[in-house]
Amino acid sequence: MLKLLRKKGFAKKVLWFIAIIIILSFGFFGTAYLLTDNKPADYAGTILGKKVSAEDFGKAYQAVYVQALIRFGDKFSEISRFLNLEAETWDRLILLREAAKRKIKAGDEEVVQAIEQYAFFQRDGRFDPLLYNDILRYAFRVSARDFEEGIRDNLKFITLFQQITSPVAVTDKEVLEAFRRDNEKIQVSYILVTPEQFQKDISFDEVEGDEEAQNYYAQNKNEFTIPPTIGVEYINLNFPPPEGHRSPLGESLTAKPEPEKEETAPEATKPATAVGQTPTVTAEMKKPAREKANAIFQDLLVNPDMRAAGGKHNVEVKSSGFFSMEQPDLALGWPYELLIKLFEMDKNAVNDPFETPQGMLIVKIKEKKDSYVPEHKDIAEKVIEALRKNKAKAIAKEKAEEYLKSIQDAFAKTELKNFAPTVKGLGLEVQQTPVFGRGEYLPLVGISKEFQDAAFALTEQNNLSGVITTETGYSVVHLDSRVPADEKQFEEKKQSLSEKLLNERRTQTFNDFLSDLRLKAKIISNLPQKKQ
Repeated sequence: MLKLLRKKGFAKKVLWFIAIIIILSFGFFGTAYLLTDNKPADYAGTILGKKVSAEDFGKAYQAVYVQALIRFGDKFSEISRFLNLEAETWDRLILLREAAKRKIKAGDEEVVQAIEQYAFFQRDGRFDPLLYNDILRYAFRVSARDFEEGIRDNLKFITLFQQITSPVAVTDKEVLEAFRRDNEKIQVSYILVTPEQFQKDISFDEVEGDEEAQNYYAQNKNEFTIPPTIGVEYINLNFPPPEGHRSPLGESLTAKPEPEKEETAPEATKPATAVGQTPTVTAEMKKPAREKANAIFQDLLVNPDMRAAGGKHNVEVKSSGFFSMEQPDLALGWPYELLIKLFEMDKNAVNDPFETPQGMLIVKIKEKKDSYVPEHKDIAEKVIEALRKNKAKAIAKEKAEEYLKSIQDAFAKTELKNFAPTVKGLGLEVQQTPVFGRGEYLPLVGISKEFQDAAFALTEQNNLSGVITTETGYSVVHLDSRVPADEKQFEEKKQSLSEKLLNERRTQTFNDFLSDLRLKAKIISNLPQKKQ
């Protein structure tokens, strides 16, 4: 059902719903238990010293949860780990109190019109009540009344958003300045001092080095945290390759191939393939693998012994070593969506058959290790290497500052202030960028906000930067030339740029308003205690 939601209408969300989306922030997902907790509860927390009942919090959380489902569709399971629905629920409750304070209301007719605009509630271009009820029941798992009251509250937020942001405006001068900023280009020369060039020169005394490494480990333990890891058993049932094509994996549907059957279908029923076109695996060709995967999975629900199931169905059971989300086993070639599901599963749990372009996968969590910090003795070499990199980084920064001072001293002695010859005279290598605009990728530097912000801040009068810290090292940048924006294009881009700038201003204004409400609300949450 979520795939249906994603396919229909997500690229053309109505504006009133976009306004809701842009004012709320997300972090990490974590309080679905509130919707299913059957234990007696007193209250979820307080806002301005007034208690918020668990029931009220649960309803608000449910509305936030449904919004997330609507926004992300079939990608929700993949993205949910990055969402902070609990924090967003508190925001929703704060905004509801503010709307009530301002006597903002939304009528039944507005709610009906809003719901009817959702494309995924429509069939043949018209709102379909049966489809509506099915989606609420099976996809959102919410009653019609609760969903409709959630929409009513969303409409109140729209009015609140409009009230707060209506004074916001942008002038033609501001739009022109934004156009110039977005479209100007520059070219710079720079030196890059990388820590790597100093690592080989760093050595440690056996006794003092070990003591220093232990101190570094004690002060930076989080740097050596091993993320959660899993080891799995899995069965891979490949789809048969299209006629005349061999599977890239070279594996058949089963570990022990069966004798080929003679093709009896008439020639006219065979799928035609155009010259130069890659043949596709049809649903009919996938059917045996899908059915076999389902049969194996049903057996595993009764007895989760992968080896026994593999033997019964004559398929090979493979095992992996331990791997993490940050460093997955690339040899497996599994999609990110599947990995997310696996890391959410418990030990000995079996994932339902997962379809990839190559075939069907059934995976069992064989082992699971929580995140931990290894003892120093177990990672002594790794600690020494980290300490070496840290020392090299400090040396690189110090050298960059020395080079900057030398360049400044050389510039002070002449009016020419020619960067490249000066740098080469110091025995350093000078780099030059192509002409670039903000946000463009640069060789060696990559996409570095720090580098580009410092570069674009340079002027003809002040054309030499300080030491800039980047991912690759430390830089000193010199402005070579600036290419102004072509203002002949301003008129054709003025309208869209003005709307973009206005929306950014409105969003920032409302976010500031919401931040102020959060501070004044003095929220005290009981939820962490409930989790414990």
